Amino acid sequence: MSAGSLAQGKALYRKYCGQCHALSAALAAGFGSDKGLGTDGGPSFNDLDVPFNLSIVAVTEQFGGHELVVKRMTWPQLRQVSQFVAIATKTNPYLARISDG
Repeated sequence: MSAGSLAQGKALYRKYCGQCHALSAALAAGFGSDKGLGTDGGPSFNDLDVPFNLSIVAVTEQFGGHELVVKRMTWPQLRQVSQFVAIATKTNPYLARISDG
């Protein structure tokens, strides 16, 4: 992934994901917002290794309130932000998993 593509992935993360999911690499606090995509914060990705495929599944299968996100992002945007997340979190100690609770 090129530097420009990483920067675009980071910007997309901040726009669509960072309101709810903290990620230091994206300068995102993740507290939730009543003016955007979710009112509650989601899990922080600062210690989680989030693989590309998991990001895709988590958003498209609508786990945990992603109903608005999947309607607002294009497939190319979703792929780009998922690549950014995978690269930004690949050295984190805990493998992220889909959870129902």
